Amino acid sequence: MDELVVTITRGDACARRTCEYRLPALPGASVMDVLDYIYENLDPTLSYFSHEACRQSACGKCLVRVNGKVCLACGCPAGAGPLVLEPWNEHVVRDLLCE
Repeated sequence: MDELVVTITRGDACARRTCEYRLPALPGASVMDVLDYIYENLDPTLSYFSHEACRQSACGKCLVRVNGKVCLACGCPAGAGPLVLEPWNEHVVRDLLCE
């Protein structure tokens, strides 16, 4: 069975750490789909911006750094991985949420 390895920078602006998650391959998934899977199945403490009303790469609130490149999680394909997810700027509130 194929798996996707995702490393996420967690914590607040003062205390950062990385957590690794292993999940089944999700063909055609966006980065938002991956975050939702982790939140719903592996770690309900993960903080990220998810907004069901958008998910069309329109509002811009789900910015995240994916493998070093800033993009919208709802419109960025996850691909086959591995994925490294980090806050998009240094103004971190918690995990992937930024001001």
